Amino acid sequence: MKDTTVPGLDIETRRGFIVLSLPAQISWQNYAGVREGVSRALSMAAGSMAAGSAAAGSVAAGGRAHGRRRTGVVVDFGDTVLLDAAGLVLLARAETRAQLLGCPLRAVVPALSAHVRRALHLTGLARLVPVFPDVASATGAPVPPAPAGRADTAHVLDAIRALHPGDAGLAPTPPAPSELMITTTEAGDGDHTVVHLSGVLDEVTVPRLGETLTTLVEGNLRHLMVRMHERLGIRCDPLPILLGIRWRVAAEGGCLALPALPARLREIIDREGLGSVFTGCRSIEDRLLGGAEPA
Repeated sequence: MKDTTVPGLDIETRRGFIVLSLPAQISWQNYAGVREGVSRALSMAAGSMAAGSAAAGSVAAGGRAHGRRRTGVVVDFGDTVLLDAAGLVLLARAETRAQLLGCPLRAVVPALSAHVRRALHLTGLARLVPVFPDVASATGAPVPPAPAGRADTAHVLDAIRALHPGDAGLAPTPPAPSELMITTTEAGDGDHTVVHLSGVLDEVTVPRLGETLTTLVEGNLRHLMVRMHERLGIRCDPLPILLGIRWRVAAEGGCLALPALPARLREIIDREGLGSVFTGCRSIEDRLLGGAEPA
């Protein structure tokens, strides 16, 4: 089957494998079209695997299976020339998608394409995607059982960036703007101030939290409770800021309590043995009971 979107991109079936032959050159200019072809091949293979499993179930139930189950995708680099990092990124992201689909992925790189083989080894891709010298050996080798767990390709992308430091196509996508909602309310005991947090705690927003808490302390509010939303994103360690505020209010007879912590932050605090540090000087319930008049 000829792919008309990207010249030189072919898809065919051999020995149950879907073989995707890449064009003569791969660069960021045709990356999107080639990536679409790879994604289509993986989807076709995954669909055929599902159909094969259903057919096997029919045979077990006394039915008959028709056709042959495809067992994976072979990306044939052939004599392809990699003009930049696009081809390596393509294979790394294809492996990630193949893992999600449960579809074996293989690469064909002829022995004469030493530059491509070298790049695959330097970046660690050769350890994730089996490399064969030709299509016959790639489609003839048996498919081993799927490994336990999921391979992480993040280090491969880092290695690709190191191999192509000047490649503009590898510029990291700018992160979304950080958002942290901070609101304050009175606890109802006439003493504690509750600071509600939702959004994301990261290197940008943690200093904002520190500024807010400092402003409250300088406004003679010494008993603070920082209540974090259960879905609060924690992308950096806020403990240095929180500990600094805690020691400051404790020196003046106050407290900084952290009720209902997100699991990740609770794990950090417990590991550091700081669980008893972030408790109120007296619980709100005790204060309310102590201030209540007898019936």
